[in-house]
Amino acid sequence: MRKAILAGLLFVFTSCAPRPLVPPSNGTVIPTPTFWESITPIGEILADPSGYQGREVTVLAYYRGWDLLGEAGVGPPLTRSDVAVADPTGCIYIVPAGEGAMKDIPLRPFDREATETLLRLHGQVRLSPRGQPYILVTKGEVWNGLPARVLLRVRRTGGIAGMDHELMAMADGTLYFLDRKNRLHVRWKTTPDAVARAVEGLRPFRDQEVGTPVPDGFAYAVTVQEGEQIWKAIFQEGALPAAADPALAPIREWLREAMERAPYPPPTPTAHPDAVRAAVRFLAAQLDLPPEAIRVVAWEPVDWPDAALGCPEPGTAYAPVITPGYVVFLEARGETFRVHTDRTGERACRP
Repeated sequence: MRKAILAGLLFVFTSCAPRPLVPPSNGTVIPTPTFWESITPIGEILADPSGYQGREVTVLAYYRGWDLLGEAGVGPPLTRSDVAVADPTGCIYIVPAGEGAMKDIPLRPFDREATETLLRLHGQVRLSPRGQPYILVTKGEVWNGLPARVLLRVRRTGGIAGMDHELMAMADGTLYFLDRKNRLHVRWKTTPDAVARAVEGLRPFRDQEVGTPVPDGFAYAVTVQEGEQIWKAIFQEGALPAAADPALAPIREWLREAMERAPYPPPTPTAHPDAVRAAVRFLAAQLDLPPEAIRVVAWEPVDWPDAALGCPEPGTAYAPVITPGYVVFLEARGETFRVHTDRTGERACRP
């Protein structure tokens, strides 16, 4: 009898103990915080608004003001003053239940910098007269960490085009990409093991800043949630140590894939001079890509000092005559490329 009781207690304790959300990767288990279990992903509310109507929920989400990053896809449910919050699974509007509900969160709805602020919000799911779900918030606070089930968040900034990209990787393998500048986003799946391996590869750089900033280079601001601990690292694309390249490899690959998946508008041929379209064809041939996979970021006319178009080859002599042309910035496979042309586009080169 005593053995049966002990066995029953052991079953209860082990079944109730918090389990890691990430399966082993090379024998390593990434711990996850226990408070995540009380958080409702926004995507679940959006998938079943009527089922959640009237239910109390707690969400961990980033403040988005007046849908500043284009994630909600709809207008506010009740008044023009309603603001939105977002996690990797979706975006929903919130409405304070009273003056004290969010008194400690003095965020302005038009402030893009505030969209980096993570909030922990408790309230009740309501439906607007049009059937749109929103959360009537009874208590809100600023939170230090990541949204529920997000193990890794990366913000990549810089580059020739001044990119501002955000990537979040969840424990179940869900990836969420947000082009903050162009207000575009996309979700897709990898494997939980791939996310775990990415976190493991970054761990040697915990709480460090590595590399040297260079003009038009990328900076990667990394945040990782391991158990109750949150840690960060910054990678500057310049003189990166050799070990940093493998650590950044999965992040770069996910960002490249995101750029292909995101609904960027195709380039309009008539919107650019012939030389710019020639630059697209030139780069497409070099990268073995269809021209439709290349996006024109920017272009400007320039007078090259000689016929080399700014791409001189060693040992080659060029006519020292002013040569009108263009410098064209193109985006492909998550990278930005620079192409030089003459005025007609008959000649193109990469410096």
